This record gives sequence, C-alpha cells and structure tokens, in this order.
Amino acid sequence: METSGGCLCGEIRYRAKELPIWASFCHCGMCRKATGAPVMSFVEFADKVFEWLSGKPESYLSSEGAVRRFCRTCGSTLTFEMDGRTFISLGSLDHPERIEIQRHCYTRFRLPNVNLADGLPEFEGPSGDKGGQPLDWSPE
Repeated sequence: METSGGCLCGEIRYRAKELPIWASFCHCGMCRKATGAPVMSFVEFADKVFEWLSGKPESYLSSEGAVRRFCRTCGSTLTFEMDGRTFISLGSLDHPERIEIQRHCYTRFRLPNVNLADGLPEFEGPSGDKGGQPLDWSPE
C-alpha cells in the first residue's frame, strides 16, 4: 500500500511505498511550537520507503539530529526526520482517515485542557522504543 500527501498549496508532494510502522499523537512542546497545534499527529515510515515527488521543502534543524520540513509557500508542516525514520504529519496525508493512531507520547507535556479519553496507551516520553527523541523542550 502506498501513502501519499503534500502541502496545502500543492507545491510539494511525497509518497511512502509501504505501510506505516506506527502513528502517534505527540504532546511535546517542540511539536506544539512547530505546528501551532496543541497536539501533533505523526505517521512513521523508514526513510528508505519515503520520497519527495515534487517541490523542495524547507528544512529546520530543531534539535541535534532532528530535521523538520515544511512548505516555504504555504507553511504546511510536512515531516520530522531523525534516526533513519521519517515522521509524516497526519494532516498532510491525502487520506488521513486510513491511519489508525496507536498511542500518545510525551504526555508529561500535555496541555491541561487536552482530555485524553480515547483509551490509547500513554507514554510520558517516547513511546517505548518507538518515536523520535525530541528534547524535553518547554518554554519557561
């Protein structure tokens, strides 16, 4: 199964040639700042199955070894990449409804008004051995 998506304006397109490894809601402060959303949803793929089809996203080194990519025209958050994995933003997928979110990570940074009543497993940091290792960043 192929997964495809792109940015809001259509300048950038991508695809992943296999099923995702997993999908998660991330509550860390870095994702919150990068997206402007209280919670970010990522879908993880191995780098070797991911490719950019058109356009060239801008990159930002958000922490050591972690690159975030976005569209320079419309500002869409596209990926978070580290450790040989590409985490695609769920909202940038063509069919986000096909993805089943499996967990919450970095819940120790969860905003107090975000109610987690979905019954998914919750991890205060990265979800077990899975997921990126963003810095425990939170504005003072």
